[in-house]
Amino acid sequence: MQAVKEATKSNNNLLFMFHKKSFIAAVLIIGLIKLNAQTSASFFYIYLKDKTGSEFTISQPLQFLSQRAIDRRAKNNIAIGVEDLPVNRNYTMAIQSAASCQILNKSKWLNAVEISMLDTQNLNKIRNLFFVKSIQYLGTIQARKTIEIGEQDSLYKSYFNQTNLTNKTTLTPADYGQAFMQNNLLNVLPLHNQQYRGQGISIAVIDAGFFNAYKTPGMNFQTDNLIVRDFVTHDNSVWEDDRHGANCLSFMKTYDPGTHIGTAPFAQYMLLRSEEAATEYPTEEVNWVSAAEFADSCGVDLISSSLGYNTFNEVSLNHTHADLNGQTSIIARGANMAHSKGIFVVVSAGNEGKSAWHKIGTPSDATGVLTIGATDVEGYHADFSSYGPSADGRIKPDFVAMGKKAIVASKGGTYAGNGTSYSTPLFAGALACLMQACPDKSYEEIKQALIKSATHHAAPDSAYGYGMPDVALAALFLGNTLGMDTTKDLFWGNSTPTIFQYQNIFFRSASNQTISITITGIRKNKSKTILQKGIELKKGEWLSSDDLFLLLNNGKKVKKRKHFESVNIQLVSNQGTFMRAFLLTK
Repeated sequence: MQAVKEATKSNNNLLFMFHKKSFIAAVLIIGLIKLNAQTSASFFYIYLKDKTGSEFTISQPLQFLSQRAIDRRAKNNIAIGVEDLPVNRNYTMAIQSAASCQILNKSKWLNAVEISMLDTQNLNKIRNLFFVKSIQYLGTIQARKTIEIGEQDSLYKSYFNQTNLTNKTTLTPADYGQAFMQNNLLNVLPLHNQQYRGQGISIAVIDAGFFNAYKTPGMNFQTDNLIVRDFVTHDNSVWEDDRHGANCLSFMKTYDPGTHIGTAPFAQYMLLRSEEAATEYPTEEVNWVSAAEFADSCGVDLISSSLGYNTFNEVSLNHTHADLNGQTSIIARGANMAHSKGIFVVVSAGNEGKSAWHKIGTPSDATGVLTIGATDVEGYHADFSSYGPSADGRIKPDFVAMGKKAIVASKGGTYAGNGTSYSTPLFAGALACLMQACPDKSYEEIKQALIKSATHHAAPDSAYGYGMPDVALAALFLGNTLGMDTTKDLFWGNSTPTIFQYQNIFFRSASNQTISITITGIRKNKSKTILQKGIELKKGEWLSSDDLFLLLNNGKKVKKRKHFESVNIQLVSNQGTFMRAFLLTK
């Protein structure tokens, strides 16, 4: 607990000083299971009917929420409700009294308590309690090794010395090392060079562990504000567990100019373990919800989680495709609640694209999350990246980012890895910088700007969703000029565009003027003018490729013109001529 207490003291703006009783509820610990390696316990989720008689009240939210969490709700016009109240302590005590069981995680959002039992013969005693609504079986699991609280403190604290950090005002492609392209595909560099590098944005990373993350060059700084929690073994250390979370974190937090720079290196991070990597049970969905609730209570702005579920060690507990409707699984319901509290929840689509399952898992099906698929460095869909849509037909994934041969930073150096686990934090960090650049914009305004900037926004599909977003362009749409000269016409483009990015046109007029547009179709080296028109634009007004192609059919959505192999577009403004040529899709 000492490491946690020290982290808490050093981050008053992020983690509030709990009332003694509130602290017990927020930490979600009643005790540790200490069983020998041969013992198995059955796990259940006890859903409760109400919160009648709670010792907390909505009128005094500082008893159970940080000021930062309250402020985030106020910014988004979100009222504090009964679901924010902790689970009734009297109910949990009654459950323990009714049967010999261990109380584990509790969920205020789902009004549920997770228990484990060595002997289930007294389960009906719990079921018959007047306040119990229903019971969900979570699996029978062999006892896991627990580490005593404090055992890891001295191990990692010695590595948390502030390095001689050189915070460069201007970053060049060379500063990103091999990580340049994965950053540039999202066009995060213009934000970084306007000093939007995640400062002031709080990100919770929920994963399977962060093994040796503190030893990674570029991640061993800014540790005073680091908060860690383990919702699996409750030992409050995440450094000795799986390395998956450390890999994911590197895509955001690393700042090692010349070698590797992440998408949000100066954000505040909270590292939360919810996943037991060695096995797969719905208990991990429960852990995730409790971790998300803790993150919410501390006031985080964004959750990045590269976890997903569809099958379990006990086959009877498996999800079906029909379950993935965004409202059914424990973790999807928890993710939706996090979203309803004003948190951006960014999750991975999954790596089932080549498997029999093929589609996304959960919580990537949740209605309130941004689901991220993976591409290669040229922007093409990575074959392993899971497909949508959700079971109820919603567009999934929402966006894509580079996840094939993406550059991971580790203790031993950088290397290329594959997975939507990696495209997810890349996107999440870029989103954090956009949130910093546009602090007064709402969740929906930011999401719509990202959609408008994305490669496939005009024709979203089950592989790309809305496509690869351009966060710098999204910032422009939201009113942040990023230091650009607004007296000049802007013909937008990424410095190293993919074929999909190249085919999107965004022109911003610097004055009230008439733009001359000429669109020429080409087939077998012969050209034909198919549109020539003047358009009036006001100062600051945008003209996009969507607008241009609508013009081709007199305002109606244009059908494919299969007789042309490519199209040239020319825009002539008061300040010059702008050209773009691209192949027509077959």
